Amino acid sequence: MSVKMKPTSVIKTRLGIQKNGPAHAFLTDTCFRYMSSFVPGGVNSHLNKSVDKQVDKGIYQGRDPQFLYYGKLMVDPVTRSAWARKGEKKVLTNKDLKFHTPGTGAYWDKRMMTSKGNEVVKEVQEYVNRGCK
Repeated sequence: MSVKMKPTSVIKTRLGIQKNGPAHAFLTDTCFRYMSSFVPGGVNSHLNKSVDKQVDKGIYQGRDPQFLYYGKLMVDPVTRSAWARKGEKKVLTNKDLKFHTPGTGAYWDKRMMTSKGNEVVKEVQEYVNRGCK
């Protein structure tokens, strides 16, 4: 007996789980919703207000997201000051930053998944079960 099956890409599209499809967008949005409370400064931080959300990623805008994400001080490569000269790119140091908002800190995406990952998975599964509606 032979079994005929539609191509995987057709099945994924029907379910809404293809790359950049509705489930992918929902996953990204859900992650950012949960992640906002782990971002330095909390939910109302300038980072959360300046994120460029796309279907498959988000880009935090501004001058400080990189060093806040890594939790390390960045300095001017010549003066070693936290205040860089105009047009100068800063470099990372080994000095840890101190975060003042409880529950926030470096690697906020990993913090969120450790704490809320099961809830994210549950919400996305429920969304897919509803036919991505």
